[in-house]
Amino acid sequence: MRSGFFATPASARPAELVRVRDAALEEGLVRRARRAIARLGTERLRQSYFTTFWLARGESPANPVEEAVLALFRVAAPGPRCAGVEWWIGRSYTNDVPVGFHFDQDVRTARGLRHPLLSTVFFFSHVRGGQLAVTDQRAGPGGEPRPAAAGELQVVATRRNRYATFDGGLFHGVLDARGRTPGRRLPGPRGRLRVTLVVNFWDRRPARVPRWRAARAYRALAPRLSRR
Repeated sequence: MRSGFFATPASARPAELVRVRDAALEEGLVRRARRAIARLGTERLRQSYFTTFWLARGESPANPVEEAVLALFRVAAPGPRCAGVEWWIGRSYTNDVPVGFHFDQDVRTARGLRHPLLSTVFFFSHVRGGQLAVTDQRAGPGGEPRPAAAGELQVVATRRNRYATFDGGLFHGVLDARGRTPGRRLPGPRGRLRVTLVVNFWDRRPARVPRWRAARAYRALAPRLSRR
């Protein structure tokens, strides 16, 4: 992926790498989940993409964000192999994107390279830049993207209540405020915070990913439950 890449519309691409659904959730649920995220303030803001939780299939949600996760489970319909979801709240400013292009994987396992069955991103609002970009590349033996250069790429613009789903083994990332592959921090005002809910569907639980109920992070998502 070249650092000078500019985003082009998904409609210009010949193959559908990403499925997009607008108005994916009931608006009241979107508002409840977004208010819960707002209660986090700046807690683990820089680490948000690395603060993940597990919700098993059939498990009851413990906070408004997990209510949204459960609703997205029904929208995505990942099939009978799915054992549950790994979810996290992606928060960043698009002039300083904290993650590069990558493969979603079980990063703490010692059993080789494992990808989710399905990777998905739910957008809470529109921001300048910040598009999701998904390529047709898959991981080689050493985890490197194959082929070395993407043959196809699809971008999805941010929009409130938009839900994007794609094969969990594909190379992907977030574009910066200029619609380019992120590199150094961009000059100028940081703009609005890009807020997403990432929900990845797995055939078995990734190693050492805690349930939100058992974790110490993000207790403000459900303050009443946290005080019990």
